[in-house]
Amino acid sequence: MKIEKLIAGLLAVFSMLNINAQEIRMNSIPFAMHFENEVKEYKILGDDHLSITAPGKTELFISPDGGFVANQTPRLIFQPDSDFILTSTIKLDFKANWDAGALLVYNDDRHYAKFCFEQDYTGQPRIVTVVCNETCDDCNSAIVEKNEVNYKIVGSSKNNVFAFYYSEDGKSWFLLRAFKLDKTDNIRIGFSAQSPAGDGCIVDFSNIQFQAKKPKDWWHVE
Repeated sequence: MKIEKLIAGLLAVFSMLNINAQEIRMNSIPFAMHFENEVKEYKILGDDHLSITAPGKTELFISPDGGFVANQTPRLIFQPDSDFILTSTIKLDFKANWDAGALLVYNDDRHYAKFCFEQDYTGQPRIVTVVCNETCDDCNSAIVEKNEVNYKIVGSSKNNVFAFYYSEDGKSWFLLRAFKLDKTDNIRIGFSAQSPAGDGCIVDFSNIQFQAKKPKDWWHVE
């Protein structure tokens, strides 16, 4: 029995290493993507559609006082080479508090930002933003009364200023937050899922669009 468990464990490790080493491509993203951290399952469901399943007890956060550090969330990321606008509809069936799907700006384990569609500590689906420069802030924003929302992240691989936008209908966009990261020498962006208190979380990302440009109007992201 011990040998069987050991073999099963080794196979799981080899499988995770293989997934993390894979180049993953889809038509709506003009760059090769790859996973960081263990992903329970992922599916490419169409040209602009994918899903990511996070294992349980997965989180990406450094508390403001630096006393808590976690970096287990699976993230499917790529490196843009210019200005960018990344758009996606995020949908999930929440099972536990802090389950979330996110669009991510990630430089390293101390400099990142995540734009979460999350079940908050009261059980309410909500827009949540986190910006990390050595330690994280944590901002609970608008309530969402359904299980899907539309997000955009705007920025550049050559600058350190970024912006988050959301929309309920995918047409009218609201600027939620603009911010900077103190370190941007290895900016990657992409998709993530988390389940800090739960047993896992399946997140659906659809209507994915990548545009290599700056918005003409930063207020309305046009």
